[in-house]
Amino acid sequence: MKKLFFLLIGSLLLLQLASAQVTLDYEVGLSKILPGDEVDCYLVITNPNLHSETIRSIVFYSDLVTPRIITDIGVLPAKTSYRLPFTFKAEEPGKYVVEVRVRTYNGSITYYMPFTVSSSYPVLTVENPEVTLGEKNVLRVRVEWPENVTVRPLFNATPSEAYGRMFEFVYYPKKKEDLRFEVEFRNGENVHRIIRAVNVTWNEMKDVVMNVTVNRNAYENEAIKVSVGVANLRNTPAYAVTVRVGESEKKIPVLNPGEAWKFDFNVMATRILRVELSYLDEMGIKHVMSESREIGIINASAVQLCSYEFDKGMLTGEVCNFGSTEVKNVVVSFEGRKYFVGTIMPEDYEVFSIKGNSSNGTLTISWKAASGDVLSISEEIEGERVTVKAAEGGSEILIASGAIAVVIVAIAIYALRRR
Repeated sequence: MKKLFFLLIGSLLLLQLASAQVTLDYEVGLSKILPGDEVDCYLVITNPNLHSETIRSIVFYSDLVTPRIITDIGVLPAKTSYRLPFTFKAEEPGKYVVEVRVRTYNGSITYYMPFTVSSSYPVLTVENPEVTLGEKNVLRVRVEWPENVTVRPLFNATPSEAYGRMFEFVYYPKKKEDLRFEVEFRNGENVHRIIRAVNVTWNEMKDVVMNVTVNRNAYENEAIKVSVGVANLRNTPAYAVTVRVGESEKKIPVLNPGEAWKFDFNVMATRILRVELSYLDEMGIKHVMSESREIGIINASAVQLCSYEFDKGMLTGEVCNFGSTEVKNVVVSFEGRKYFVGTIMPEDYEVFSIKGNSSNGTLTISWKAASGDVLSISEEIEGERVTVKAAEGGSEILIASGAIAVVIVAIAIYALRRR
């Protein structure tokens, strides 16, 4: 009987001790914890019993929790809960378990709280990863993150800072470089700044190109035709495109990508001919390129007196144009009298006739070249018989021009003798 009594008393004590225990739970203020975060958490102490319970102390066995020891919490009434605030400070990514022990006057209870620290940061993606050197590029950057972030390019791009999740940065690269961004974002009340690099494909710089076509040989006072072809191989338009040949220039306001244009110039021939191309890109930066062509200058006039004849007080002759461009306003002057010849086409001739009291004197031929220059030559003539003058320049004249010149002289001789 005595043994049964003590057994009953012991059972009652164990039942009272068990009923005196509180239950524990915890709440975490963030759904995702990142390294460096300070997270507001709560230890939830619940008294499920019908009588109050006095909490003597609470101890967290972890350096990641503050405060670690709390005493004199006080009385927890029956059927109530108490939320004890504490802070969990994350360090390196990984899984952590924090042990906590709650003591009452009737005993203690130990509880384990798991925490996961993630390394899942915002991810940057460039949607158009091909970048062309020397051109305006618009980088479209997307950030994968639940909330808006602030992005700052750590290279020369515009804007220098942007907020959101989709961005466009204007970038004008002069050389290959690392493209890195500083990303600032919040996780709860925690502010993070990370550096992220993006990978792009570098394309060599495209440009506006030109092709120059010009005669290799020319007479010393000849206006030659120079053709300049211009094509835009860039991915962006070229503005204020200017082609200059010598002192002449021509412009077009815009040359779109893939577009080509041809410029024709009539300029006076020089030994060194300089052709210059300039344009502005979308950033307003001026680009200039040039070519120099060497031209063989024939020591003879493009316009010459091919033949002449005195007959009964009349001076008759032919003016030849050995050049590659037409000449206009051709005028022959002799003894104060003038004869308006007009236009002579390239490698052609025209006839003139002037009354003259003398068979000797200075004959002057003036003309307007295709370049707009007004030129003239003078020649002393004498005698009453027919004189035929071949074009000067000899073997230096272009083969085609020389052949045609011979034909012109032959025609002139035939025309004079036929009179």
